[in-house]
Amino acid sequence: MDYIISGYRHMSFFRYFEDISRIPRGSGNEEGIAAFLKAFADARGIACSVDEYHNVFMRKEATAGYETQPAILLQGHTDMVCEKNADSGHDFLKDPLALYIDNRGFLRARGTTLGADNGVAVALMLSLLDDETLEHPVLECLFTSAEETGLYGAHGFDCSKITARRMLNLDTELDGEAISSCAGSADMLLKLACDREACEEKTLDITVKGLAGGHSGTDIHTGRQNAIRLMGRLLALLYEDCPFHLVSINGGNKRNAIPRECTVRITVLDPARATALLEAEGKRIAGEMFAPDKKLRVTVRRGKRSDSRLSYKDTSAVISMTTLPVNGVVSMSPANPLFVRTSANMGVITTDDSGVVASIMARSSCDSEMDALLRAYRRLSTQIGVEYCLEERSGGWDMNANSQLAKDFLRIYKKLFPDSEPVVNAIHAGLECGIFVSKIGCDALSVGPTIYEVHSPNEALDLASCDRFCDLVRAMVSEK
Repeated sequence: MDYIISGYRHMSFFRYFEDISRIPRGSGNEEGIAAFLKAFADARGIACSVDEYHNVFMRKEATAGYETQPAILLQGHTDMVCEKNADSGHDFLKDPLALYIDNRGFLRARGTTLGADNGVAVALMLSLLDDETLEHPVLECLFTSAEETGLYGAHGFDCSKITARRMLNLDTELDGEAISSCAGSADMLLKLACDREACEEKTLDITVKGLAGGHSGTDIHTGRQNAIRLMGRLLALLYEDCPFHLVSINGGNKRNAIPRECTVRITVLDPARATALLEAEGKRIAGEMFAPDKKLRVTVRRGKRSDSRLSYKDTSAVISMTTLPVNGVVSMSPANPLFVRTSANMGVITTDDSGVVASIMARSSCDSEMDALLRAYRRLSTQIGVEYCLEERSGGWDMNANSQLAKDFLRIYKKLFPDSEPVVNAIHAGLECGIFVSKIGCDALSVGPTIYEVHSPNEALDLASCDRFCDLVRAMVSEK
């Protein structure tokens, strides 16, 4: 078998990464990688189980002198995001990744995602399990599935198998940084069922566009404007002066992204006055924008005639739905005021013949704050006359100021790399740690090598950082 990576200290890690890169393992297609892992364990006499979700759990007994040391759990996910360039003929269901090393020493895949998120975890766990020279306590390795599409493998795994109460998640993307807190999430819908009435009047089309958008977790604190909320602001102002009927409202694409655009169609008795009000307020709002939202534009145009519209009552309810729910940063972390603890993002709103639906993602590293936020949404929905629906929820992982693993990371990393300045941070996005911390009550930390532009065909793995990643995890596993 031909390998392209050479010249690094931890070649077993790199060999396993190249091995798994030959196995198609997009989210929902983890059966092949699960079979590979089971065959690996069976060939070495390592206790292994595979569940219905294609989660794989391995346990290796402690080496001599480590029998009394507490067990440690290593965890990462087997699935990868499958994205490719338009001119790529790659078939993610059957083709191996076409790996190459660029002139900066970064590993990439030609025209596709690389799968370093989270193939580095799989490769590292295999290299440790295969190393008979490594001294370690009971070593438990959990390879979860379907992380990229909703953490389904982690949610479905039977955690009674886990004995360890120390956990290293291997799904962080910056060498020298460890994550000690992540946000859980909740996906909600607000639904307004509408009985549409006949309409003969001319319409106006109102558009908010030119916003930067961004990730609803990592960018939520930056002040980036939400197009749906700005549209709600415009409609609320107009409704007080020129009551109108809503025909449709549509904005955003994903609930986990801050929406960049929103478009509304209305009927109004005085289109000229409505246009003047909206354009004046649009200019006022645009003048308040800071980078990166300076390109905001509010436009008002004559629209196509519509056969039906919402009643005044339902129009008012939609305005309430777009303006009253909590949105944006709710609270900052008491442990570190630089990090967001709880937030909400109205990411999508759509209209069809049955009514209007708004899709919201809430995030929090504190489960009690998430409880309170969802309760507020439920109460508000009854007040404005819309249906509240909680589609899915995963637990958060709050910052633990007394984490021994975090202390060990800082000490060991500095010892291994004296010129470095390691840091422990929080991330306002989801990691599987949140699920396992809530299920088994463990001390957890997430670490990883440096990976650039994950989830895109430009994904790149810094190979030199992988050697340091291996050094770090080996030292933390062998720590007495």
